[in-house]
Amino acid sequence: MLGKYRNGDILSVPVNGQEIALAQVIEKLGGNVLLAVFSDLLNVEESRDIESIELDTPIFLVETMDIRIKDGAWPVVGNRQLVGGIPDLEYKVWVEPPGEYRIQDVRGNVGVSISSERASKMKLHKSFSPAVVESALRGFHGYGPWNQAFDDLTI
Repeated sequence: MLGKYRNGDILSVPVNGQEIALAQVIEKLGGNVLLAVFSDLLNVEESRDIESIELDTPIFLVETMDIRIKDGAWPVVGNRQLVGGIPDLEYKVWVEPPGEYRIQDVRGNVGVSISSERASKMKLHKSFSPAVVESALRGFHGYGPWNQAFDDLTI
């Protein structure tokens, strides 16, 4: 049976055999999910009160497929109010016609036109595989290489 999840759920994401990182479901997006991933590592063997853990500013704000949640590889370990300080994600998208950049939100809604200068400072809307999220966590913590592509996951 596939695992269910909802906004606010806290997930246990493996980093290595002994440690996990926590991530929070910010928004369900069809078969994808927007996650805030946090830097603190926790021992997999220790029990913890999810409510008492301070979830500071996330290191990654990433859209990924939800299969690792549904298959139980990233189990839900609790639920709590969404962390504060999560920015509304805005991306650039090229619209043809009329041949201009516009703002696109995480749900795919296209909005107002923007200048090329502003667009040059914005990211394209991307979704990353769960394996990339796990590799980026390992790289962030020194358990693997940091790939330049991981920069797109950072806030």
